[in-house]
Amino acid sequence: MTQFGKTLAVAVAAVILLVACKGPVENTQLLINTEDCTGCGKCVEVCPYNAIEVINGDAVIDPSLCHCCYRCVEECPEGAIY
Repeated sequence: MTQFGKTLAVAVAAVILLVACKGPVENTQLLINTEDCTGCGKCVEVCPYNAIEVINGDAVIDPSLCHCCYRCVEECPEGAIY
C-alpha cells in the first residue's frame, strides 16, 4: 500500500470513529426497568463514561454523560436496560 493509501485509510477510519462516538446525547434513549434491575452494578463497571450509578438499589443513567454505547445493555444480566 502506498503512503497515500495508508493516509486515506487512516482518514476514513477517523471519520467513521467520529461519527460513531458523537458524544453525550441530550436525552438518552436508554431506559431502566426498575422492577427488573437488581442493583448488581455490572452496568456501572462497564460504562466508560461513568454515566450510571446505583442509587437505592436501582441503576440510574445520567443522560448528560451517556453516549448510548449500549455496553450496559449488553452487560445487564436481567435485561433491565433497553
